[in-house]
Order: sequence, then structure tokens, then C-alpha cells
Amino acid sequence: MKQSTLGSCIRALRIQNNMTQLQLADKLGVTDKAVSKWERDLSYPDISLFPAIADVLGTTIDGLLRECKEACHPSKLLQAFEMTRDIRMPLHIILGCVEIIRNNHDDLETLQKYLDEIKVSGEYMMSLLNRIFNERDCCSRQDVCCDGHSVSPDNIEKYLQERIAAGQMTKQSFQFKGKRILVAEDMEINREIAAEILKQTGVYTEFAENGLVCLQMLEDAPTGYYDMILMDIMMPHMDGLEATRRIRQLPNQRKADIPIIAMTTSVTEKDRREALAAGMDDFAEKPIFVDKLFSTIARFLHQAESVEHMEEKHEASDNA
Repeated sequence: MKQSTLGSCIRALRIQNNMTQLQLADKLGVTDKAVSKWERDLSYPDISLFPAIADVLGTTIDGLLRECKEACHPSKLLQAFEMTRDIRMPLHIILGCVEIIRNNHDDLETLQKYLDEIKVSGEYMMSLLNRIFNERDCCSRQDVCCDGHSVSPDNIEKYLQERIAAGQMTKQSFQFKGKRILVAEDMEINREIAAEILKQTGVYTEFAENGLVCLQMLEDAPTGYYDMILMDIMMPHMDGLEATRRIRQLPNQRKADIPIIAMTTSVTEKDRREALAAGMDDFAEKPIFVDKLFSTIARFLHQAESVEHMEEKHEASDNA
């Protein structure tokens, strides 16, 4: 089945799976109008949706794009998708440094340090974006994401400002005072960002530079000392997946059941499935938007509190 465009490929696969545009839209969390635009080649899906589209339509990202003829240069889209992680990491650093600067605007030394981090990360990200947009010659029109945002460089700053503002509006309502979170992260700048973000909720934070150290810290700590782990996936010595597998096998059941949230730049369904299979409970994507992160933390901390309360009731009943 060779299709002339990405849109016609999506349409053919949708029909092959006996789906209406509305059904496909519901599965992807977009509007049926967005799906209609994709199929008429009036816009491309947001690049972060490609894993879900491929999964829902029963194909792979590579297979989905390579169904198109060379006239649409699907390899360019595939290359852009594969570069997503490289873009998300400096973007995570930039947004994190903004949080630190916002909360330390009177400290000139801190300001200079994190402004330098922003400059280096911004230059790196711009070089990646230049490669993508210079190579993207599929068509001359401006591509539009499914949520209506242009993916041209001119609108990136506006989009990020909107996301930062949204996070700033909601994050103040979250308080986790008295809770202790262990963050496994190999990059020092990311540890600093995590500390600054989590500090706003009153949580106490400790850090491990890789999965092996994280595992050892959890084993050595008293039962119940840590309430949650935020686990980076890609780390040296022992990655987050292996560390999670080993934690789930600990003989101490309370330690083995600790909530583990993946912190990852990956947006692929394959990586998500692997993380869940390893025993992780959920995801906090990088770049981190604080409203989403705090909502996820709150959900699992509340679940853990409910389980602990039930265990205490059972123990009291047994001792009565």
C-alpha cells in the first residue's frame, strides 16, 4: 500500500481499521477537525502524537512515514521525530533555569550562572531547529500542529510563554510539606532544576546520581523514609528501568511498592510501555511543566497515604 501523502496514508489506515475520524480523534485526544485536516494534507499532526497514531493504526512510526512516496520526503519527518529528544533536553534546562531565576532574582551570581545555562542550551536547541527547518522541504507552506500552534520558530517563544504562565497559575495550590522525594538524575543542572521546582511545594528532596545509588539509598533508608522516587530513565552505571525492576523485587514490601515516576524526554509509546513493564507508575516528561508534575505527584502521594492508613487500621485491628 503506497500512498502519495502522509494524510492519505493516515486515512487509508483509519479506514482499514474501521474507524471514523471522530473515533480516531477520541483515541488520540484531538478534535475530529484536526484529523480531517491531516487527511486533507492541510496540516501535519504534532510530532509528539506520531507514536500514538502509529500504535492506534497498527503500524510503526517508521512504517507510517515510509508508506508515503519520496515526493513527500517522509524521511525528513522521521528525522525530525528522532531529534525530538535532543530538542526536549535543552528546552527542559531552559524552562528549569527560568524557574530558578524567577525565585532568585535578587542573587546576581545565581542570575548570571543560570542565564549562561540558558544561553548555551538555547544556542544548542537553535542549531537543532535550524537543521530541521532547513532540511524540511516537503512543502513550502507553514506546518501547523493539531492544537493550532504553528511549529515555525517564530511561534516557539510564544508557545513556551503560554505553558510557563499556565504552570505558574496552578502550581501555588500544591503543598507536600513533610514529604520526602528521592530524585534519581545524573545531570547536575537537572538536579538543581528539580530541587528548585520541588522546593515550592515544601517537599524535602534528596538526590541520587544514577540508578545504582538510588537503589542503595532506598535500601539503606528506614522504611517509610522516602515517599516517592522521581526516576530519570537514561543514567550511567544503572539506568532507571533496571533500578525500578530491582526496587520492585525488594523483600521489604513497603519499599518495593514506593511510587516511582519516570522523568524522561522520550515521547514514544514503545518507551512508555517499557517503563510501565519495568514497574514505573507514571511519567513526568521533560521539559517539565510544573502543573502537570505536581498533579502527578499529588495523585500518587494521596494513593500512598490511603494505603498506609489502611495498613495502620489493619495492624490496630490485629493488635486489639
